[in-house]
Amino acid sequence: MEELETGWINEFENKEKVYERFYQDKVTAIKVFSLYVNKNCVLDKVKEDKYTLQNDNLLKKIELLNLIKKKKKDEGINYKLISLIKHNIDLKPSEIKGYVLEEKEYRFLDYLRELKDISFHDTIEMFDDLNSIFLVYYEYTEKLNQNKTKKVYFNTSNHSRHKKTKRKALKD
Repeated sequence: MEELETGWINEFENKEKVYERFYQDKVTAIKVFSLYVNKNCVLDKVKEDKYTLQNDNLLKKIELLNLIKKKKKDEGINYKLISLIKHNIDLKPSEIKGYVLEEKEYRFLDYLRELKDISFHDTIEMFDDLNSIFLVYYEYTEKLNQNKTKKVYFNTSNHSRHKKTKRKALKD
């Protein structure tokens, strides 16, 4: 009985390894950049961390909230989140040449307007470490937190000694 020749399989697998970096794969980890802007509107510091996603291609809202809460205080200074940006390179292998030669414009940044689950598209392995979120914080001062609303009082009669709010005055 003749043995089946399997050497070509090994040769094919070795040649294929060269191209593995160009295949799309799930996003399992992202970089988290925390940008801190001081009260003079100057970018004061940038911190970078790697974060492993609990679910492939998805940063759950609860994970995001925990990241924000963990990063909102730095070196004893409180900061307020003012912007959230997602960076996800979702090129397909066939688009790499056009991207490198700048034949087409690509958009990899998304400005997020609300705190919700953030999904990432599959990424070519060689660009995997570029997937990230940017948390932009502004230095928090008491002036930012002051309540600027005033109560309005109406006198329904000149003889009234008690101040009334607008709601009570309308009921009378």
